[in-house]
Amino acid sequence: MFNEIGNAIIKNRLVGKAAKIGTGIEVERDRIDESGHLSTQPYPHDIGNEATNPWITNDFLETMSEVVTPPAKNDLDTLHYSYAITLTLRKALAKNEMLWPLSMPPVLPKVKDESLLAKASPKKRKYIEGLYHRYGVSRQTPSGVHINVSIDDEIIAFLLEHFGTRFKRSVDVQNYVYPIVAQGFIKYRWLLTYLFGASPVAQANYFKPGEGPTHPVRSIRQSSYGYPTSFAVDYSSVEKYAEKIMNAVKDGKIMSIAEFYGAVRFKGSKDLNELKEKGIKYIELRMFDLDPTADVALKTTTLRFVRLLMLYFVMVGSTSTDDVTAELATAQQMNEEVAVENPTDKCKYESEAREFTARLREFVNYLELGPEYLEVLNDVEDKVNNPNLTLSGYLVSQIKDGSLLDFGIAKAKQYQSDGLESKYQFNGFKGTDGNISAEQLKQGLFDGNWQPK
Repeated sequence: MFNEIGNAIIKNRLVGKAAKIGTGIEVERDRIDESGHLSTQPYPHDIGNEATNPWITNDFLETMSEVVTPPAKNDLDTLHYSYAITLTLRKALAKNEMLWPLSMPPVLPKVKDESLLAKASPKKRKYIEGLYHRYGVSRQTPSGVHINVSIDDEIIAFLLEHFGTRFKRSVDVQNYVYPIVAQGFIKYRWLLTYLFGASPVAQANYFKPGEGPTHPVRSIRQSSYGYPTSFAVDYSSVEKYAEKIMNAVKDGKIMSIAEFYGAVRFKGSKDLNELKEKGIKYIELRMFDLDPTADVALKTTTLRFVRLLMLYFVMVGSTSTDDVTAELATAQQMNEEVAVENPTDKCKYESEAREFTARLREFVNYLELGPEYLEVLNDVEDKVNNPNLTLSGYLVSQIKDGSLLDFGIAKAKQYQSDGLESKYQFNGFKGTDGNISAEQLKQGLFDGNWQPK
C-alpha cells in the first residue's frame, strides 16, 4: 500500500508526527441586512482598517468579509481561532446586520456596478476593478472556505536526511511531496464536492435568463457555472505549474497569478519563480463551499477528513498512471459531472467512492490512527450510501420557491444571536489599523477559554 516515503515514516516511528498536519482556514461571508440583501453599512470601524487587518479583511465586494486564521497543528485550535475571530466580527457589526451563511450570494441589487466593489489598497483595488470589467459582479460573489495545509517541518527534515542521495535541500523535498499531495486532492475533488458541496441554487437575480442550471445541483460554485476558469494548470511539478500560470498571464488569459482560481494552489511566494527556488511551503485547497449548518462554516469532521487525506497522499501517493496530466483532466471532468448532479440522486461514481473509502479505512486501521478517523469514515460512508445526508441533499429539503433565502436568513439570525451572547469582547483591533501579529492575536483572543498550542 505505502510508497517509499510512507514506508520510511512507518519504519522510523514517525506516523504521529506526520499526522500533525498544519492547517489554517480562510472563510468568506457577505454582510447582509435582515431581509437578506447586501448590507449598506460600511466595514465595521471597531476592527481596524479593512486594507491592513490580515485577520478580518474584505474580498471582491465591500460587504464580503473574510476571516483568516493563523496556522495551527490541531483541528480544534484551527476552528477555535476561526470561531473567536468570527465572534469579534459579529460583535462589530451594525445593528440588524448579519453574516450570510451560504456560498451563493444573498439577494444582489438590481444595479451591479463599481459602487459595490471593496475599498482596498490602490494595488488591490486595481485588481478588483479588473475582475469587475472581466466578469461583472455576479461571477465573483460566491463565497467559500479555503483550507491551507502543510507538512510538519520535522517530517521535511527527516525526508531530507533519509533520502539524502535524492534531495540536497529542504526545498527539493517540499517541491517533490507537495505536488503529489495536490494531485491527490485534484483526483478526488469530485468526492469532496459530493460530500460537502452546498450551493444547490442561486437567488433569482444571480444568473441571466437561460444561463443557470435547470434544477438544483450539488454545487454551483464548484461547477462550470461557478468561478470562471480559462485554462488548465499542470500539477505534475512546481516548474510546470509555474510555467502554465505565467504563460496564462503573458497571453492575457488572466491579469496576474492571483487570478488563477484553481481548486488547489501552491503557496510559499507570490513570485512563481521564487516559488521554484524557495519551495512550496503549503497548499491552498479552494474546493469547499460554506457549510451553513456550522457557525464557522466548516465542521471539525470535515477538517479531520482533510487531514486524513493529506496524510494518505503523503504516505501512499495519488495517481496510478505515468500520465498525471491526463489522469487529472479526467478527474476534473468527474468533478463537473458530480457538481451538477441532482443532490438527492445517487452519485455516478458511487462504486469509486466505496472503493476509495475502503482503502482509507485499511490505511487508518493499519496505522492505528484512532477512533476519531474511523468516525469520520463512518460518516463519509453513510453519505455515500444516502445522498440525502450530504450537505446539498439536506439543503434541497430547505428550498422554498426555488430559493434558500428564508433558510439563510434564519441561520444568519441564529448565529448572530449566539455570537452576541458570548461574554468576552476582544478589543485588540481597536485604536489600531488591525495589523497585529499572530502572537498578539493569540494572547488577546481567548482570555483563558482556549489555549492554542
